[in-house]
Amino acid sequence: MGHDMQRVPSTTLSGSNSASQTVTSHMDTRHAASSQSLPNGTSQAYHDERGQPWMQNGASGGDTALSDSDADLPQVDTKMIPLSITISRLITYAYTELVTLVDTLPARTEADRRSEILKYTDHMTDMLTKLLVLVRWAKHAPQIQKCQNAIAYLDSQNRYFDCAVDSIYAAFMSMPGVRTRNYDVGNAAEILSTGSYQRLPVAIKRMVPPPKLSKHQVRETLEAISGIIRRRILCGEPVPLAMRRYVIKNGRIVFTVPGEFEAQLTLLQYEDNIPWHIVSVRVLVAGDPLLPSEQQIAVNTRQIVVFAQQILVGASTQNQDSSVQPPQLVQLYDFLHQQCFTVLLETVYKQASVLRRARWENLLHVEMAPGNRSLLVIRYWTSSRAVAATSQPGDKSNVITFQLSALPVPRPIHAPALSDEYKEDAEFERIENDRRNLIPKIGLTVTWTANSGLAARKVWTRTVSHTNELAAATGDTAKSIADFDLVLDPSSVNTEQLLRQVTWRHARSILKSLYELMVESQQFNESAVELLYTAASGVTKSESELTVEEVQMCTAIPCLRAWYRQGEGAVDITVDTYTGRVVVRASEAVAASSSLSEAMVGQLTDQLNRQPWRIAALLVDMRSSLALADLDCLVHRSLGLRAQTSHAAQPRTLPGFVVSSVSQRTESAAHASQQPQPTSNIATNFPLRISQQEADALVRGVSGSENPLSRIRFYMVEGTEGVEEQVGPAGSACGEWYIMVAMTDRLQFRLVLLNPHPKDPLLYVVAQVILLQVDRLFSS
Repeated sequence: MGHDMQRVPSTTLSGSNSASQTVTSHMDTRHAASSQSLPNGTSQAYHDERGQPWMQNGASGGDTALSDSDADLPQVDTKMIPLSITISRLITYAYTELVTLVDTLPARTEADRRSEILKYTDHMTDMLTKLLVLVRWAKHAPQIQKCQNAIAYLDSQNRYFDCAVDSIYAAFMSMPGVRTRNYDVGNAAEILSTGSYQRLPVAIKRMVPPPKLSKHQVRETLEAISGIIRRRILCGEPVPLAMRRYVIKNGRIVFTVPGEFEAQLTLLQYEDNIPWHIVSVRVLVAGDPLLPSEQQIAVNTRQIVVFAQQILVGASTQNQDSSVQPPQLVQLYDFLHQQCFTVLLETVYKQASVLRRARWENLLHVEMAPGNRSLLVIRYWTSSRAVAATSQPGDKSNVITFQLSALPVPRPIHAPALSDEYKEDAEFERIENDRRNLIPKIGLTVTWTANSGLAARKVWTRTVSHTNELAAATGDTAKSIADFDLVLDPSSVNTEQLLRQVTWRHARSILKSLYELMVESQQFNESAVELLYTAASGVTKSESELTVEEVQMCTAIPCLRAWYRQGEGAVDITVDTYTGRVVVRASEAVAASSSLSEAMVGQLTDQLNRQPWRIAALLVDMRSSLALADLDCLVHRSLGLRAQTSHAAQPRTLPGFVVSSVSQRTESAAHASQQPQPTSNIATNFPLRISQQEADALVRGVSGSENPLSRIRFYMVEGTEGVEEQVGPAGSACGEWYIMVAMTDRLQFRLVLLNPHPKDPLLYVVAQVILLQVDRLFSS
């Protein structure tokens, strides 16, 4: 084989020894004979089954065998390349590097040129040496190629042997299923003789459903179970007092506790100590069905049934061991009774939380004990601007509290009449324990604490042993109005309706206190103050005209009507049930006064919320302000002027008010002035600087000779420039107008015009007096 056709392996041959051993083992397995040397130096030829020799002695014979077998061996060229390609690539690489070196040497120094030439020479020497070794090794490439071909051939034969062995084993494993089995003569004879096979597993019979009972059998079975339940109840099974309302039918006993739960129980066996089996439990405590789903809670009745059944099983075991433990039905009632109270608290809590995020935002606080969740606190009217707000830190006012508490233990029956020896008797103790077991042990305490901002806090407390006791009032209409009575239907819980009841009665309590304060002040008679109720239809009613439904549903809005002018002017005072603030507005019973501005009403509202106990004084101040405002308008109309626009725009303050166009010049009583007079002509003990004769004439014109004058007061009128030219005498100089208020047996009002004295600059002369008809303004 020439050098160009020789192939050089790219990697070292591996695995030849193992392959040769594999082939040898197969050869030894297939043929049992081996070559033996003969005495004359010849070897015995081994023949196959057809008589053909495998191997012959002599070089020519062996070469012929090998040459014949080379054509059958597979050719393996994997990871091998021709030697000519290797030589060609090395020559090309050497030439390319030499050309590159020749091109780059002129640009370098002498030392660098020598160094680069030396590096190139050494590198090419190494590469050519490796090529020389490879060429010499390639002389033996045909023998190595033959070995690789033989190894590949032996590997393929080995795979054939493995596949044959696997196929034989698979056939061995599948043949038993092909053969025909022996006939089961014994079982066949048994079935033919007996008609059935007696050796089936017992588990098969349990899987076969029993035959269905007929309707008659079902009816008889249910009647038998009902009879057993009836006998157990009548023969000493302790039943709590609240569960005495039951029905036995269809093999079940149905206990119904109004407003709490409905439980269906049955018995699975006939023994007396067998625990009751709970069929179903339905909790009757639920939210109002008209409310949205976000205000409803889902009761997990399945979990309640599981816990209740565990209690019954445990109670039956305890009753066998000890007679002190409560009976089964007693423990079942205690558990379901507590669960109903818990569902009630959770429903109220969830609805109150939703209201706090909606229309009662920042006006309602809801708190619940995080541990046992047996305490629920609802705080309403939490705004600091409410009339019922308290300034004391930590004061628990305007609070509704729900708390689960233990009910008091009842006293023994006729305990004082019993002797001490009998009280210590075991039978007496057993009877008392049975009696105590039959009554509820846990109740719900509802407490309402209200602050009116006027008097001491009002606290209302009620403890109920059953939820249905909250569904109805405890008294008549009068008592329901005077004393708070919470109404909460457990089957239709509505927390907003509950808050409406509380806030309605709280608002009425505040208005009632304000009514009493006004009457006790003696500044308003009873006819000037009315406590009214506005029905949903708009009709105004008194307290005695209210119906029971209007009181319980809180549809009538309480209103305190105060008449500051009898029959002519009034204000309505109400309490906002959401915020707790007192709201004042002009009454719609009469036409609103033009002097009663919105600013004055708003200021009265703010002061009444801060100081509600001053309601009488605040209303009197408002009445005085309105009277003086109307007097101001009357003065301007009498003088032919219009009220100043600045006065109309300014707010009127209630206490210490100042009216812009009427300001106090001076005031004194006729007997109160002690100031020295500069001139003898000035009237003594008189507030104006006029002569004594004019002062006496002015007083006589007001009081006359029969009614003595007790007090007189003057107010200077501003903004009257140019009035004296219209109503004053001709040729009068610029004067001043005064309002004179004189008190005899009644109030009298005059307009007095004073002009400067023509001769004395310290004196004034009375130029004109005009009578003002203002009795209507001050009649109240």
